[in-house]
Parts: sequence; C-alpha cells; structure tokens
Amino acid sequence: MRDINGATGRGGRPGRALLGAAFLGALLPLQAQAQTQDQTQGQIQDSGTGLLLDTISVQGAGESATGPVDGVAASASATGTKTDTPLVETPQTVHVVPAWQVAETGARSLPDALAYTPGVSQTYGWTLRTGDQVQMRGFEIWNTLRDGMTYQVNTYDGQQEPYGLERIEVLKGATSVLYGNLRPGGVVNAVSKRPTDAPFGEVGLEIGSHARRQVSADTGGPIDPEGVWSWRLSGLVRDSDTFIDHVPDDRRFLSGALRWRPDARTSVTLLSEYQQDHTAAFSAVLPAAGVVLPNGNGTIARSRFVGEPGHDRYRLDRWSAGYQLDHAFSDAVRLHQGLRYYAADQDNRFLSYDLLAADQRTVTRSGQDRNEQTWGLTTDTALEIGWADGRATHTSLVGIDASRLRLTSKRYSRTATDLDLFDPIYGGPVGPRVPAYAWGDTVEQIGLYAQDQMKIGDRWVVVFGGRQDWVRQTSTDPFTGAVTADGERSDAFTARAGLVYLAPNGLAPYASFSQSFEPVTGFDRQATRFVPTRGTQYELGLRYVPPGRDILLAAAVYDLTQTNGLVSDPADTTFSVQLGEERSRGLELEARAALTETASVIAAYAYTDAETVDGGPLAPGLAGRQKGGIPRHMAALWADWRLAALGLPGLKIGAGIRHVGEMPANWAEFTVPGYTVVDAMASYETGAWKLQANAVNLFDKAYASCTADCFWGEPRRLALTLTRRW
Repeated sequence: MRDINGATGRGGRPGRALLGAAFLGALLPLQAQAQTQDQTQGQIQDSGTGLLLDTISVQGAGESATGPVDGVAASASATGTKTDTPLVETPQTVHVVPAWQVAETGARSLPDALAYTPGVSQTYGWTLRTGDQVQMRGFEIWNTLRDGMTYQVNTYDGQQEPYGLERIEVLKGATSVLYGNLRPGGVVNAVSKRPTDAPFGEVGLEIGSHARRQVSADTGGPIDPEGVWSWRLSGLVRDSDTFIDHVPDDRRFLSGALRWRPDARTSVTLLSEYQQDHTAAFSAVLPAAGVVLPNGNGTIARSRFVGEPGHDRYRLDRWSAGYQLDHAFSDAVRLHQGLRYYAADQDNRFLSYDLLAADQRTVTRSGQDRNEQTWGLTTDTALEIGWADGRATHTSLVGIDASRLRLTSKRYSRTATDLDLFDPIYGGPVGPRVPAYAWGDTVEQIGLYAQDQMKIGDRWVVVFGGRQDWVRQTSTDPFTGAVTADGERSDAFTARAGLVYLAPNGLAPYASFSQSFEPVTGFDRQATRFVPTRGTQYELGLRYVPPGRDILLAAAVYDLTQTNGLVSDPADTTFSVQLGEERSRGLELEARAALTETASVIAAYAYTDAETVDGGPLAPGLAGRQKGGIPRHMAALWADWRLAALGLPGLKIGAGIRHVGEMPANWAEFTVPGYTVVDAMASYETGAWKLQANAVNLFDKAYASCTADCFWGEPRRLALTLTRRW
C-alpha cells in the first residue's frame, strides 16, 4: 500500500509515500501566425485537466471536456491530451463515465461508478469507505486526480464524493508524460461540477438499506444579466449504517464554484470543497477459512465486526480550494493555469484480527491508532499554440507543473482480547496506546512537458510528447526527530507517441507508445534503498464512432511492463521488496450506444494476463506467477429502456449484470472464486419530480475479495430517491 504518489518500502506501514513541492509556473505569451483547427473564435472552455481550450473541435452539439455528457457516449475528453480533444483522435484508451450514469446505477463511490468500465476493479476491502483504490491493467491505482491535478495526498484521505462530479474519466496505461510520477496502470481523473450559463436547481431525498438517510442539493447559474459572474453549489448530508455491524457511513459534503468571465477570451473559475466522514476502517478483515476456504464451524457472517463497538472509528476532515484560469492571447495562443491547495486531518483507530486459532473460530486481535495530517499545494501552467506548416495543422502544448506535498503519520499500538467470530462477545478491555512508529514525508516535484498534436489533412493524427521530472523527498520520524531520508532525489525522462487514422465511415485505428515513472522511498529488509519504478506500454486500438450517431465502440490490446515494482516481502510482510519485472497483457472491449431514442446499452469486457516475470533476489519464488488479486476475465452489461412505446413516457427501467472471474489471492496458495451480480433500476418522472429505485446485487450474491486475508463484498442494497428539479 502507499500513502502518497509513490511507494514505500519500510514495512508495517501501508505506504510511506510521496508528496511534492508547489510551484507556480508562468510562461510568457508567444506570438504566432497560425491556422486553428475547427475553432470557435474567441471561445474558452473552463479547464478541468490542465489545458482545455477549443483548439480542436469536438463531435457532438457543443460538448466540452469538462461539461455534462447528454448522450450515452462522450465525444470529447481532456484527460488523454490535456487539451479539449475528440475521443476518436486520442491514441490511447480513455473511458468517460457521465454524472447521469453514476446516478442511474446508484453508484456511491468512484469504484462503484467504474463498475461498468472495462478492466477496472476494486479488490481491497479495507479501503471500502476510506479510499478510491482500484486496479487497472494489472496494477493498483492508489491515488486519483481531480481536474487533472493531484488531489489526495494519503492513501486513506477518504473517497471523492460522486455527487460533486460532472464526469469521471479513466486514462489507461503509462501516463507520466502528462501527469508526472504515477503508477503504470493508468489514472482516474474526476472532473468537478462547474457553474452553468442557465439557472437550475435540484433537491434530493434518499432512504435505503442499513438505515440510510441522505439529503442532497445542487444549484447554480448566472449572477448578473450579462453572465459575467456565475456560480454552483452542491452538497449532501448523510447518516447511515453499513452491512457490517457497528460501522457507520456518515458524511457531510459541500462544494462551491464561482466563475468570472469578463470577456470571450478570459475565464477564471474558483473551486472549493469540504468533506467530513465518520465510519470505521480495517474491521472487515476476515480469515480466508470461513469466507472462501472451508471452515468446520461454517461460514463467517458477512456482517461480522472484528473490532470493539464504541472504540473503532475513522474520522476525516478534508478541504481544498483552488482556481482554473484560461486566457486567449490571440486566436492561436492560449494560456491555462490551475492551482489547488489540499489539506486533511484523519483520526483513525481500530482493532483487527492477527491469527486464527486451531479451532478455526477464535482470532487474536491487536489495535492501532493513527493520527495523520496531510496537505498539498499543486499547480499546472501550460501554453497552447495552434499553427500550420502547409501540410498539417498543429496544436502544441508546453507546460510546467509542480507540487509540494506533506504527510505526517503517528501510529500507536494497543492490545486487545480474543474474539469468537461465530459467537462474538464484545466489551473486552482494550489496552492503552503505545507509540509504534511514525514518519513525516515532504515531497517536492517539478515537471517540464511538451506535446504536439498534428493533424495531416482530414485523416491522420500524430501525437508525440516528452517530459522531464525532478523529485526530492525528505523523511523524518516525528517521535524521535531522526532523519530517515534527507533530500533523496529522483529524476526521469518519459516519452509518448501515437498515431490515429480517421476513416470517413467513423472507424479510427490507432497505435501508441507511452512510459511511466514513480519514485520509491525506503529500503528492504537488507537495508538496500529502493530505486524508481519505470513502466512502458505498447497499445493497438480501434474505435468506431459513426457520424451523427450516439455510439462508441472500442477495442484495445496492450503490452505493459514495469520494472522495480514494490510489493510486500513474502518472507517478512513488515517489509517490501522490489521486483525485477512485472508484465500485463490484455484485451479490452467497450460499447456505449443509444440503440433507439428510448433504449441504450453499455457493455464492457476485459481479459488481463498479469504476471511477475522476475521476482528479484528477495522474492525469486514469485517469478512466473499470476499476480494476486487480478482476475483474468471481467465483463459487464447495463441496459435501460424508457417505456414510451407502451404509453408510459415517464417510466424508465434498467438492469445490469457484472462478472468478475476467479483470481489467485496475494501471497497465498488458494484461488478466490469468481462471481456474478445483478443490478436493477426503475424510475418515474412527472414534471419536476423524479422517483427512482435502485437495487445493487439484487439476488444477494455472496462473494469476496482476498489478499492473504478476505473481505466480503456488499450484499443486496436497496435505495429509493425522490428528486425535484427546477
């Protein structure tokens, strides 16, 4: 595990991490005589991922890379290029999940929202409510982005609230040329809700399983008649239990946005957010015997709580504030700058099981208290230049981004009494907390990048770019003041190249090459310092976007390797080891289509062959083994139908099926069974009112995910939501 945008080596910590150094970049305007590509003169889109300016026209009626997706298939994204680019012209896999899909499927987190996205899975149950960790293309993705910049510092800094998002975008594979030091599997980029040009509002009331009660509201619009100033305010209050006994899921969330657009060439958007969570962490961890392996006592209840009522708690206060600036110096030269400050305060204490006794029902327990504070300042400045060389038109991008991130973690151990998993009796004494270990990491990062999107005629698109990163980390022990890393430096150059052919009938085959880089701090059990990881991906793909149709069909094959990847040491799990090489190969298929005016479908399939090629000197036994926690096969299908043909235009029904294939457990000699679950939805609209019912895991399928330990998946969940819009 990791606590920052990097990996940790010292064991006992689920991640020491990375944090980075803030920097405000500025670039002088360049004068250029250029021809822009299908450009709406003087119009600027609010940025969400670095640089989102209208230099390349999008398919669809006015859709921008940060705005809502009205249809089934998005036509534009900025996550894959940092410019507002048609998806069909992006030579790398990009998935877009619109806000309407999140609401329709009843998703309550980013991993939930990505359940119908090819090859994206959540397997680590201990971050079910405290993080957005997912797996893509055979690699764990620990940190998500917000509007194209680093958002969370600590792995356990909580989840992003989907209600505050306009869309969720996934860029698969190595992405360091655009976003710096990240893992090779890809990135998840959440795009914030922005002010709107027209006034609107909605209020929602939700009730559901486990005593769930939630009130939400979203409103905004222009402030003055000319629309120079506009605003957006979204928020919710939730009180809820969970399917695990004694574990709440309470949240307070508020996000605000204010936009100043004095003329057609300039836009400044202020973005802010506050979130408070109250739940419990790690108390859902269970032994494999009784979950996926036989146990003479039977099956452990999915609701079993291994902590102590009144003791276990996870309390998070998190806030962020920043801005997005877009300015056109001319029709050809445009500037984007973004900045965000982020801070979080976490109070987390829990009991977890240590060993299962010979009777296969009694577990020993121990406790830990974690007091963690994080903050970060990140910025991204880029200049976009449109120009022509007689044979091709170009959209060139040069930029500088930087961050300064800080994490302080103090951890304390506690003793606890044993617990019978089949007949638990709570109330045993919990020992006093004793200092265990602590660290304070400060990471400073600066990156320089350049990219050119070249369109040759109407048929060929060439994309190439490069980036140089510098990272510096200092680590101290807050308990003792000892310096464990004094300005450790890492640097790397990464590159990217891609080619797309745009056929007249909507077919668009492409090929691409990309690289990744991630610093790693700490040392192994032999006191050997870790070196940065490097990733390389080759991808071939094909998209089909028929002109004038709300349809996107996509297929991609890839070969992705990582050297020096960090995993738990099989010989001593309190430490980590660096592997020589990990490799993932696979196939991904996606279909998003409006079949008729009243029916649509979303389909996904992924085959992933992920293995450890070289385990390195400390883990030679891992060579040739399939990576744990990675299913070879995943598939999903969602369809909805508005019953207008039956004389019920306000009634809509939807259903989905999700399949996750069997997978090996991490560091354990057993296989976790695959599973298939069914979801359903029904809604009725009349005037300004909408009533929606959702069922997740409709048939209450029992399933689990496992590392060496196991976590039950969510049982059947029901919800009823009443919304009024104006």
